[in-house]
Amino acid sequence: MDELKRYIKISLGIEPKIQPLKANKLKALPLYITEEYTIQLINLYRHDFLLVNVKNEFTTDRLRKHLNTISAAFNTNAIAVITQLVAYKRLRLIEKKIPFIIPGKQIYLPDLLIDLKDFGNKPKELPVAMRPATQLLLLYHLQVEPLEGINLKGIAEKLGYDAATITRSVYYLHNIGLCTLEGVKDKSLHFNKNRRELWEKAEPFMKNPVKKTQYFSGWINDGNLHRSNNNALAHYSDLNDDMIEYYAAKPGYTQLIGGANFKKTAPLEGNICIEEWKYNPRLLTKDEFVDPLSLYLCFRNKPDERIEMAMEQIIEKFIW
Repeated sequence: MDELKRYIKISLGIEPKIQPLKANKLKALPLYITEEYTIQLINLYRHDFLLVNVKNEFTTDRLRKHLNTISAAFNTNAIAVITQLVAYKRLRLIEKKIPFIIPGKQIYLPDLLIDLKDFGNKPKELPVAMRPATQLLLLYHLQVEPLEGINLKGIAEKLGYDAATITRSVYYLHNIGLCTLEGVKDKSLHFNKNRRELWEKAEPFMKNPVKKTQYFSGWINDGNLHRSNNNALAHYSDLNDDMIEYYAAKPGYTQLIGGANFKKTAPLEGNICIEEWKYNPRLLTKDEFVDPLSLYLCFRNKPDERIEMAMEQIIEKFIW
């Protein structure tokens, strides 16, 4: 509690008064709530809030439901207090506008229009999202083989892009602090972070790789396609598979697909869905399924707790 009070005082410039919630009031809450969280009362800017200290692992949807239950029981807004939180989970909380405090790191209270990081320093303005070639380059480095020390011409040949595109991609990564350039005429990449740190810093700039989808009826056997969407999610996690077959294709490939036993249909009417990606999924995988990090980006903003738990399995258990 002392660390939390000290952080609030330094960040907000006020002396917080924090007191435990009385035992008789806790009876208004279900037992599973009181066993999982420690709840305290705090007054900020003449408003009462409930500090909900998170003890165990959580999904954002589950935490939001529990905070809503606590808030409704006392007619008081609740704030999650979390000791440690990986970057992608922090982003998920912000996306869903779930108030939280990470002592020493961040205060996010959307109801009070407060978003302070690292003792109140204003974060730098973020650059635009990654282009597909840049995203492919970094995902290739994280999952297929290290690009450390390889010159830009060599990287262009591996990824199938021209030298100018790879040069722009590398300078983008350099400008957001993910890598440095070494050499004068023959430049190469140097990454000063491990794979997990690179992913956590890069993920906010990445985008869903799916450009468009097309449904078909019939059957297909094409080695240039890779299982994606729910099929791949079931492969990488405990989630049940889907009856629909999902495949990922490189840019422009859907125009070449067709045949007597494979006809286009309206959305959701076919038994096969082909996703056209913004980069070639084949470069990031060695088997029939798309790579796990691209798959994560496909599902990142889906408001489904089952999918969120499956994605956490991918990030926490499969990749590293």
